[in-house]
Amino acid sequence: MNRVWKGTALLALALLTSMPNAAMAQGVPLLLFDGKTGTEFAGCLNCNRLDDASVCNRYGKFGSRYEETSIWNRYGKFGSRYEDNSPWNRYGPGLRIVDGDGRFYGNFTMSTYDRSRLSIVDQIMRLHEKLDDLEKLQDIMCD
Repeated sequence: MNRVWKGTALLALALLTSMPNAAMAQGVPLLLFDGKTGTEFAGCLNCNRLDDASVCNRYGKFGSRYEETSIWNRYGKFGSRYEDNSPWNRYGPGLRIVDGDGRFYGNFTMSTYDRSRLSIVDQIMRLHEKLDDLEKLQDIMCD
């Protein structure tokens, strides 16, 4: 393993070690919906990876790298950096983050305009900028 990758991996682990606790500190599932209308469900950001709605469920509709609705599918409507509703698009609204009662927590987006101030979102975006690789990001975030 080269030094750059080791350094990046160590930084990623340091950032994400606190991620589950930071997300669960909210005490509620953080639900993702399309940024334009807020009507299309895109998964749960901090749910248990065995949950059908979790973005970390690799066999589920929202966690598989091959599903159209997954943030990890770089060709899908929520995973492509060219789609407005994708968190990986620097210029689009990304995904809305709400809880089960409809409280709005900002947007899950690379754009700094109206980005959620939740620490989990900040940590994911900083790690994404370092790695620029959805597969590695999912591996670190979800395993």
